[in-house]
Amino acid sequence: GVLPDPPLALPPRLSRYGLSEVVNHLLGASPARPFDFLLDGELLRGSLGKALAARGISGESTITLEYIELLAPPQPRGEALVPDWISSLALAAPGSSVASSNPVLSGCYDGAAYLWDASGVQAAALGGGEGAAAVKAVAWLGERPVVASKDGAVRVWAAGGSAGGAAQLSCVGHHAAVACLAAAPAADSLATGGWDRSILLFRPPADGVPAASSEPPPSKRARGGASAVTAAVAPEELAAAAQLCGHTDCVSAL
Repeated sequence: GVLPDPPLALPPRLSRYGLSEVVNHLLGASPARPFDFLLDGELLRGSLGKALAARGISGESTITLEYIELLAPPQPRGEALVPDWISSLALAAPGSSVASSNPVLSGCYDGAAYLWDASGVQAAALGGGEGAAAVKAVAWLGERPVVASKDGAVRVWAAGGSAGGAAQLSCVGHHAAVACLAAAPAADSLATGGWDRSILLFRPPADGVPAASSEPPPSKRARGGASAVTAAVAPEELAAAAQLCGHTDCVSAL
């Protein structure tokens, strides 16, 4: 902000609180508002006299103080708890269908990834269960959640995570824990990096299933030829389109 001339004579003992009182008086602000102050581009901390002495400026000098209104810190609207450490977060791209329904994707050390709506209500859990490896990274591939784990697995779920506990794709190739993910904005490619010191590039098909497999899953029958029960469907494997080598340690970010 800018106050009118002429320059003001201020006691050097004034700190942020006292300077705020001066500005509020000059502006005629009601109610009074707190301000922060900048001297030579740096926030004023402590008294004005100490700041001048630290810069070798005489108390008789004319200086310019900039003031900015302080805003209250944002208050959380709620909190959502998960069973273990949260390792990663991803927010759906604005304008996508999931951005208006379940835009938040979190990875957890309990071996599951979770989908949340904008109010913090858990909408779905992806993976997890007894013995599941800790989730290290999550990302959105367009509208499809991608989850990378400490066991080197990278799994892609159907759009919005609607497939529940069954992933559509398993991106294979890492031989150690996967530490990071990055998806192209066009949702046509995915990069992964991990503790095997490599970066793998994948090109998941748009419909989520590689063209090589369209056979229906086999079914099992109960003894005596009773009703048929469909076996659990394992995700289709997708090999890397390219591998980038050269790092001498973990690839921790992409």
